[in-house]
Amino acid sequence: MPNLIIGHVSYDRARIWVRGSSKGPVAFLSYGLDGDLTQEAEPLLLEERHAYTGVITLEGLEAAERYTCAVSFGQAFDDTPAVRLYPRYNTGTFKTTPPEGAEVELNFIFGSCNLHSLGIVSAPGPAYERIGELVKEKNADFMIHCGDQIYYDVPIPAVSPDIDQYRNKYLDAWGDSTPTAALLTQLPHYMILDDHEIVDDFSNDKDIRIGSLDYIKTVALKAYREFQHIHNPQVYGNDALYYNFAFGRYPFFVMDIRTERYQKAPGAQMMGQQQLNHFFEWLQTHRDAVKFVVTSGPFVGEVRNSGDKWSSEAFRPQREQIIDFIAQNHISKLVFLTGDRHNAYYATMAITPPDGDSFTIHELMSSPINQLSKRSLHHYHTELESKTQNGTTYKCEIDVDTYYATHSNVMCVHVSGSIL
Repeated sequence: MPNLIIGHVSYDRARIWVRGSSKGPVAFLSYGLDGDLTQEAEPLLLEERHAYTGVITLEGLEAAERYTCAVSFGQAFDDTPAVRLYPRYNTGTFKTTPPEGAEVELNFIFGSCNLHSLGIVSAPGPAYERIGELVKEKNADFMIHCGDQIYYDVPIPAVSPDIDQYRNKYLDAWGDSTPTAALLTQLPHYMILDDHEIVDDFSNDKDIRIGSLDYIKTVALKAYREFQHIHNPQVYGNDALYYNFAFGRYPFFVMDIRTERYQKAPGAQMMGQQQLNHFFEWLQTHRDAVKFVVTSGPFVGEVRNSGDKWSSEAFRPQREQIIDFIAQNHISKLVFLTGDRHNAYYATMAITPPDGDSFTIHELMSSPINQLSKRSLHHYHTELESKTQNGTTYKCEIDVDTYYATHSNVMCVHVSGSIL
């Protein structure tokens, strides 16, 4: 398991995730510009009850500059460098973003679905080795992980889990792969969960065979916070797992469509009302900007056997509520980023308000980072037109020439002005 992950980075601060041990519960982080490690952050005491994980926040950084950081671990706050522990891949690099609103070009990588736990059959090392090469080739500014970073339920568990079983899945997914540990130190990483961080097809009203659903959710989310969420931006308070961030002039909103989900009618929803309100506020604030929304399941693409997807009968009403809001406020220049489906594509949704001109929103899908199963194009409607109860017409199309389901993949996105 890596001991250092570069998390959210803005123009003046960075969130650095660290993981110690009982032999080294105090984390020391040195950092500086371009390889200079002469600055020292406040040491952080890591607690056993949180699996010795924590985040050190660096503040007062300079915008658009490259920094290096290095972590070491000791038994006490006054441990000298000579007696500290220096694990492998304890050094990371990142570049602070330009100031918010700055007109810059952007390169980022995104993907989802990191199968592991099946030994050599599903070893993720080769995939992450290639991603590391892409980071350098494309000069990537950050990476977005769109869900299923672990597969708790593969292989299918025979007993109700405890917290250590979830933690061990993170140790297995990231700790047994040297290229994965290396990649997590090379650029900022933004993460959001999907179902396999909890249990397959999770919703708050799911029927399960083993154990208590509330207990499973509680321990799963504790591990998720320890290993993933604490290095994300903490924008909407301690309870929310959704968040937003920006790179120069390009804003991002990352949805949580799992932990607030109810699938059974009445009351089926992907997102709770508070998250939906925050999302609508964000859309209005950035109405005229090129903007990105991360959702762990496809929003634009129409899935034939839609099950737990946005296009299913259960969730279509909330999806159409969002479509109506987009139509009424003419929110264009909008790109959804998604994964989950074990294929990649580019899709569009042409939206026509009842009393206005048509405009188009977009979706990019990239999945899986590492998986055995892939999905063919016949799992989707390549073209489908529908209408909301409020009279908004929306036509979804998948560009069949962009459809890819041959091998594991991530997507590299270059943004310049309004061009992707």
